Amino acid sequence: MHCLMKSALLSASLVGAASGAWAQDMRITFGGGAYLDIPQLSVAIDQDLFPQHGLDVNVIPFQSGRDAFEALLGGQLDLAVMAEFPAVVGAMRAQPFKVIAELSQYQATRIIHAGDAGIETVAQLEGRPIGVTAGTNVHFWLENELNAAGIQAEIVSVGPSDIVPALARGDVFAGAMFPSYYAGARTTLGERYQEIPISSYNTHFILVASQAIIDRNPDAVSAVLSALLEAEDAVIADPEASHAAVSRVLGGTLRPEDVAAASASYSFNINLDSALIELMVDQGVWINARGSIRGDVPTHESISAYIDAGFLSALDAGRVTLD
Repeated sequence: MHCLMKSALLSASLVGAASGAWAQDMRITFGGGAYLDIPQLSVAIDQDLFPQHGLDVNVIPFQSGRDAFEALLGGQLDLAVMAEFPAVVGAMRAQPFKVIAELSQYQATRIIHAGDAGIETVAQLEGRPIGVTAGTNVHFWLENELNAAGIQAEIVSVGPSDIVPALARGDVFAGAMFPSYYAGARTTLGERYQEIPISSYNTHFILVASQAIIDRNPDAVSAVLSALLEAEDAVIADPEASHAAVSRVLGGTLRPEDVAAASASYSFNINLDSALIELMVDQGVWINARGSIRGDVPTHESISAYIDAGFLSALDAGRVTLD
């Protein structure tokens, strides 16, 4: 009897140790922030989907995707969400990470100005000073737009948070800024607010994983992606509930109706396709031409090396359409 009891206790101890090790192994540090951009994350948090997939996820907010990416490369994060542009820079610098999936796209890019309401096209900005944060995805699409219109403008390098004040003061005629500043520009400029819609560029919000977590615990990466896919089903099936979830995760700083209005400018679709790679290659060529990063000109092959479609393909092969 004593031996049986001792054996049972030993077995329980081993099971407990194994469970503890498993729980430890499934801990993930996730860098997020702009939950409007990725309601899948808010719904996963709000509905406790990560624990249901065996995960202990610590979500850390960041002011920008670039900051989150730097933290990931520095070993502070396992996964992070960001726009595609920092990943291009990371690939050109041979950093240890992989793009696991695209989560969403922002589809309401614009140039903002406080001039005549009759100025409605990029071509009408010829010769005018335009504020932009140099070396960013916004700078990339602005140059493309100016080239497509066959015009030249005065590019004024301005920090992200300084573009709206520069517009208000009249230091620049127009501003090409990150979408997170659009609402502030409308409030600050009031009746002077004017915009020129841009259709050539959408911001792609992507999920990246450190090479360390991919090598150490690919199951945890798969579990995170699986939870986000389940959350996306909820986002699509019940948009109103997802808007409320985003509002709750943001601590009520945005009302559900505000989230709903903002969400109209996004598409939410977890996938990986060739269009993302083509965009990243174009951005890499632009970065190389500016001399910002020395080395070979990026190609489809060199950028594709930083796309790991295996995780998403294993969960839903129909979401992966890569050449």
